[in-house]
Amino acid sequence: MQKQMGYAVKDSLAALGILAAMVVAAVLFVYAPQVRQLDELRDEITSKKLALQADAERAKVVPQMLRRIQEMKERYNERWEKRLPKRKELGAFLREISENLEREDLAGKLIEPGSPKKEELYHTLPILMRFQGSFTAFANFLERLDKMQRLTRIQKVQITADTKQVPALLDVQMRVNIYFTDSEALPG
Repeated sequence: MQKQMGYAVKDSLAALGILAAMVVAAVLFVYAPQVRQLDELRDEITSKKLALQADAERAKVVPQMLRRIQEMKERYNERWEKRLPKRKELGAFLREISENLEREDLAGKLIEPGSPKKEELYHTLPILMRFQGSFTAFANFLERLDKMQRLTRIQKVQITADTKQVPALLDVQMRVNIYFTDSEALPG
């Protein structure tokens, strides 16, 4: 019986040893790597949270920037549309030029629109003008031309003076360009 008990204790000890070896093996090969991986994941989560907080802090300015950009677009588009309209709107421009010539008492008016030309970002419409008047009237007309809402550029001016008259009259021939953006306004 003692022998049997000795075998039973030996068997129990052997079973306990095998069980302890299995626990040690489970700890070494399963639990420890998972704990290490869990720690790495926690560190990654912490770094991602910090990065997310930093990004959120930087992103706080985005709505304000978008609002300012929209305000700038509205302000500049309004001014741009006035200065460089979509269509050539020739009639209104010619009326305004004619009124300015009359205000300055410039005589012998001739206004001839040319053919529109396509540029890279806009279209140009040259207008040839001929008139007569005093130097002061011509200078005032140029000032009025500069103050017009529409973007207008003088490309060429040819002035001859009639010195036989007192005060001398200027014969002026000038080419002015106006600009517009809509390609549908071009013929053909």
